[in-house]
Amino acid sequence: MVLERYRYGPGPAVAYPRHAHEEYQVCLNLELPGRVWYRRAWHTIAPRSLTVVAPQEVHETRDPDDRPAGGRYRVFYLDPAAVDAVAGAAGRPASADLLLPAGDLFDRFLTLHRAYQEPESRLTRDCLAQAALAALLDGPGSEPAPARREARRARDYLMDNLTANVSLAELARVASLSPYHLARTFASEFGLPPHAYQIQARIGLARRLLLAGRSATQVAYATGFYDPSHFARHFTRVVGVPPGGYGRSARTYKDAEPAPA
Repeated sequence: MVLERYRYGPGPAVAYPRHAHEEYQVCLNLELPGRVWYRRAWHTIAPRSLTVVAPQEVHETRDPDDRPAGGRYRVFYLDPAAVDAVAGAAGRPASADLLLPAGDLFDRFLTLHRAYQEPESRLTRDCLAQAALAALLDGPGSEPAPARREARRARDYLMDNLTANVSLAELARVASLSPYHLARTFASEFGLPPHAYQIQARIGLARRLLLAGRSATQVAYATGFYDPSHFARHFTRVVGVPPGGYGRSARTYKDAEPAPA
């Protein structure tokens, strides 16, 4: 997967000649409208739209008018084999249509793009990519059969390797499931996708280490986070206070020691 970011300032309209790609191209149009020629027809692209161009499909893009303000775009180039693998696991053909939806699908890909700009774990990126691809291919199809034992096996492995940079493919091998089915069955069984489960478990360990007197920097690396800022961002989101503040505002109590009223 290749990711690109584009930012254009105000100015005259820009047009790009007709061309094709070897990969699926997923483009997020954040602010300004656009025009795309695809499969012998012109399409208007609204702000906060997502477009998908299939491999080897000739297309052309242009601004409809001069740009009165700046605009940003986020672009993914997806390996056709990866898309076909998710489609096969889901029991659906890979879509080759130009899609123009807003809402959930746009937000999923934008979140995925941001995850590659931040020091997120490998599992977080894998799970977000799997969810975005599944949503791209999603339809009314049937849910996978329950696989509680396999999901629990993956969970146990995740907990046994809590500080390791585990990938979704690694968890799937442990569970003897495809990455697509593991992501769905894990979330169904535990209420969180694997990467979110990993983060909350790491935060639980971090709380115990902070209460034991470890510094926030020590805890960040001891619990598998990329760096202290990565740790602080997730800790604050989950707990509601930054790691340093938590160490000062919380303490443990023995069974015989009453907590203050």
